[in-house]
Amino acid sequence: MFALSFAFALVAATCFGFILGPKPNLAHAVNQGGLVGAGCVAASFGINYQFANRPLTLWLIDGGYHVAQFVLFGVVLGV
Repeated sequence: MFALSFAFALVAATCFGFILGPKPNLAHAVNQGGLVGAGCVAASFGINYQFANRPLTLWLIDGGYHVAQFVLFGVVLGV
């Protein structure tokens, strides 16, 4: 389970790196990480969670995790 989760995170970070392009500056990379995490991943989770009738708190936890994940990707790729 953890190996597959790591592999999926690596795929996500690689795709995000392609979006950022070569040698992004730190501020831009962190900003893009927040936008992708909130605007793409967390928003997609929100749509699914709404139809699955899951609680808002669960969406905030799961969506927030992915926002933080992509911001962290931005930090790593921006440095």
